[in-house]
Amino acid sequence: MSSPIFISYRRSDSQHVTGRLFDRLAPRFLAPAEVFMDTEAIAAGTDFAAALHRQLDGCKVCLVMIGPRWLTEPDAAGRPRIENPADYVRMEVAEALARNITVIPVLVDNARMPTAAELPEPLRALAMRNAVHLVHERFDADADMLGGKVLGALGRSADPELDLLKLLFSFKGTIARGRFWLGIALVYGLQIALLVALLATLGVPLSQGFGNWQSLSAQNKMLLQLANVWVLWPISALAWKRIRDLGHGWDLFAVVLAISLVEKYFFVADMTQEATTTSIVLLVILAVLGSLKGTRFIAHGAS
Repeated sequence: MSSPIFISYRRSDSQHVTGRLFDRLAPRFLAPAEVFMDTEAIAAGTDFAAALHRQLDGCKVCLVMIGPRWLTEPDAAGRPRIENPADYVRMEVAEALARNITVIPVLVDNARMPTAAELPEPLRALAMRNAVHLVHERFDADADMLGGKVLGALGRSADPELDLLKLLFSFKGTIARGRFWLGIALVYGLQIALLVALLATLGVPLSQGFGNWQSLSAQNKMLLQLANVWVLWPISALAWKRIRDLGHGWDLFAVVLAISLVEKYFFVADMTQEATTTSIVLLVILAVLGSLKGTRFIAHGAS
């Protein structure tokens, strides 16, 4: 019986990382039997090409592990193994591409993605596939992100509620631009919905609550202020993870956190004009963070 996930790798190039990835994917996202990662499981004397065809019959996703020597590792004659039509890795990747299944290049640590010109003709389509980095320093976060992409390709989903809570409130790992913008939209969407619901409960017209803040009673102001303060946590969590994906840390996060705290202070202190100004500054900074290209994905030849 074939597995829906096939991992192609060179033992001399990325064996340990591949084993670590398998251990991360199998218990958290997939059953071990759903991941095929070792051609040594094919019995001795078996026609490799035929066995490979059978293994890929039910395959939905092929992960191509690309380490520093994946493209250049020489064979006994001194030429790159990838140039040999009988090379196992070449056969695996070529067959996966020919079947038009989801092929995800996984760049291990500092490995670069080969260009189409560097690949033999049966593998050139690989250069058009978006790659994912798997970096030692952030292995768990990168592997979990990859696991989510694999589940998506299989038409499955991880626990969506738990994933949403992690996105908005966890400071662990990094996030790419798309999920950052999703998180920002969710935070401000929830904030507006909460304020609208609170104003309706208090019997305050929206025009007064949003446009004439100074006319509200002290009690209503306090309730609305409390309804705004909660966003400090998810905004900080999103900013921290995005900053980490950009290769920075406290040097940049301290600025975002300071502006966020100042904005909330002005809001709670009923300094409306100052709060509005700092809110605009914060939104501009968040927009910049969401626009810069980070280190998680590499779109080959794209900006």
